[in-house]
Amino acid sequence: MPRDALAADVVSRATVRAPVHASRERRGPPVGDRQIAAGVVAGVIRNSVAGRREHRARLLRHLWIELKRFGAANVRNIPLSRIRGIREVRVDGPVVQHGALVISALSALLECETIFAFGAAVSETCALIAHNMPEVLLYKLEPAAPEPFSPVARPHLAPNAGRVTRLTGSAQTFDLSRYSGTSDLVLIDAGDPAVDIHAETDAAFSLLSELGTIVWDNYTHSANAYAYLNSLAPALDRPVFHIVGTRLALYSRWDIVIPDDR
Repeated sequence: MPRDALAADVVSRATVRAPVHASRERRGPPVGDRQIAAGVVAGVIRNSVAGRREHRARLLRHLWIELKRFGAANVRNIPLSRIRGIREVRVDGPVVQHGALVISALSALLECETIFAFGAAVSETCALIAHNMPEVLLYKLEPAAPEPFSPVARPHLAPNAGRVTRLTGSAQTFDLSRYSGTSDLVLIDAGDPAVDIHAETDAAFSLLSELGTIVWDNYTHSANAYAYLNSLAPALDRPVFHIVGTRLALYSRWDIVIPDDR
């Protein structure tokens, strides 16, 4: 068969078969939440009875966190996208350290020159900040015998020794007067039951610069921090915000949050 005739025959057969092929790809009606609700409820009941205990505990923990967030009396819940300018910030670090990445992004957004952190538990967060902002002056106040931070585990996050200054002591005993009014960001590990969140928060306000910001980590995971910040918020001159999807709460003397027009 000549080449032109063969090509015409192929086109003709493809044209005839097209409607049959198209009919096989006919889509059904769209599926919404109402259509899957029964299956979801049945799955929850099934897994509640036969599922592993740690899975049930995780579900209850997440439900409790959401209930606390929804029922917060005075701390306002905002999505991360409401932070002014956050979409333009880029930071580098392990994806599993979501909260530390957000804090690093806030540090860059606020153009921090000096940062003060309380607690040994924030060591990796401080290392991530120093990694992304090598020029920042970072002071970390922690107990005399903190948990060791191993730069071997994450060598690209090893703190810059010239910029991260470790101080030993507590907010109650350490003389912070020389750092008064100098910090653009103060980070508090609010989930540490061994420290006094009241004393660290009082110290944080004395450390803040004119447009400084305080970030409390573990707000949603510490009953003590949750209760304290919801009681503290009405007494402050500016709101306390919880960033939904993180453990973080923040207070800022800069208008860091885009107003909700609704």
